[in-house]
Amino acid sequence: MAVQKPSIPKGTRDFSPAEMARRNFILDTIKTVYKLYGFQQIETPAMEILNP
Repeated sequence: MAVQKPSIPKGTRDFSPAEMARRNFILDTIKTVYKLYGFQQIETPAMEILNP
């Protein structure tokens, strides 16, 4: 019996540690500027269930 490798959902991807460092730097800079202008952060679901 062959072991199956888990697959990631279509439309998603993984980021390497180097990519995450760059990504976090950019996002942190954006968040800092947004806060200067009074914006507040919210969080919404990244994925939703689709009903056929």
